[in-house]
Amino acid sequence: MKIKQKKLKAENFRYVTKEIIKNPMIYLDKFFRSETSIDCWLRDISLLINAAAYSDLANPDFQENGYHAKRLIEQIEVAYVIYKQCNLKRQSKPLKFFKTREQCNAYRFYGKYTVDGQLSAADSLSKVFSFQSLREWYETLDDFWLYASQLRGNCYERFGDRILAIRELLVRMAKAMSDIYRNGGISVCVPSYFIACPITPSGKGVSACALSELTGDLSDEDEAGASEAGAE
Repeated sequence: MKIKQKKLKAENFRYVTKEIIKNPMIYLDKFFRSETSIDCWLRDISLLINAAAYSDLANPDFQENGYHAKRLIEQIEVAYVIYKQCNLKRQSKPLKFFKTREQCNAYRFYGKYTVDGQLSAADSLSKVFSFQSLREWYETLDDFWLYASQLRGNCYERFGDRILAIRELLVRMAKAMSDIYRNGGISVCVPSYFIACPITPSGKGVSACALSELTGDLSDEDEAGASEAGAE
């Protein structure tokens, strides 16, 4: 029996628009060309995570934390759109960050996340959404927004050891989005008979995501979380 799957729709997200769903490069071009650089963005993410994870670092007067939390939610949404449109597979062990010494050295010496010696934004996005669903990322980032603006006692448990994995995955996600922007698209593994077409007339789009079969679907869990978030 064929199960009809639900396509990505703007109303199922908080910030992503129909235009961006059609071509995520529009968002990436605006974000990394006009709004910030990857270095500044990584520092903003680090400051937000620190403020959210440890009460002594929270600062209710630092309103930029709320702004950065909103931008991070928007970026995780766009990352999810790319993840679904490119039909990236879930990983059984998403926290196994370096499978070979070469991968570890590429990060240590050059700050690059690679697979088989090549930059792999696809692998990073797969890890992000294998670790947590979109719904769970909404919950995590909402907590960031809340905790970064509230002072609590030192004994208050916020994220526990999970914050280490969350930090690493958000950094990988940001780097992956920057790499997609700089490379003008994302490389994914596809069958030999796959024929890729550009999303836009100009030919600038997310590579290998143009076929209608790969337009991306929301799982029931993610759709529920996204719909609830969009209603807020």
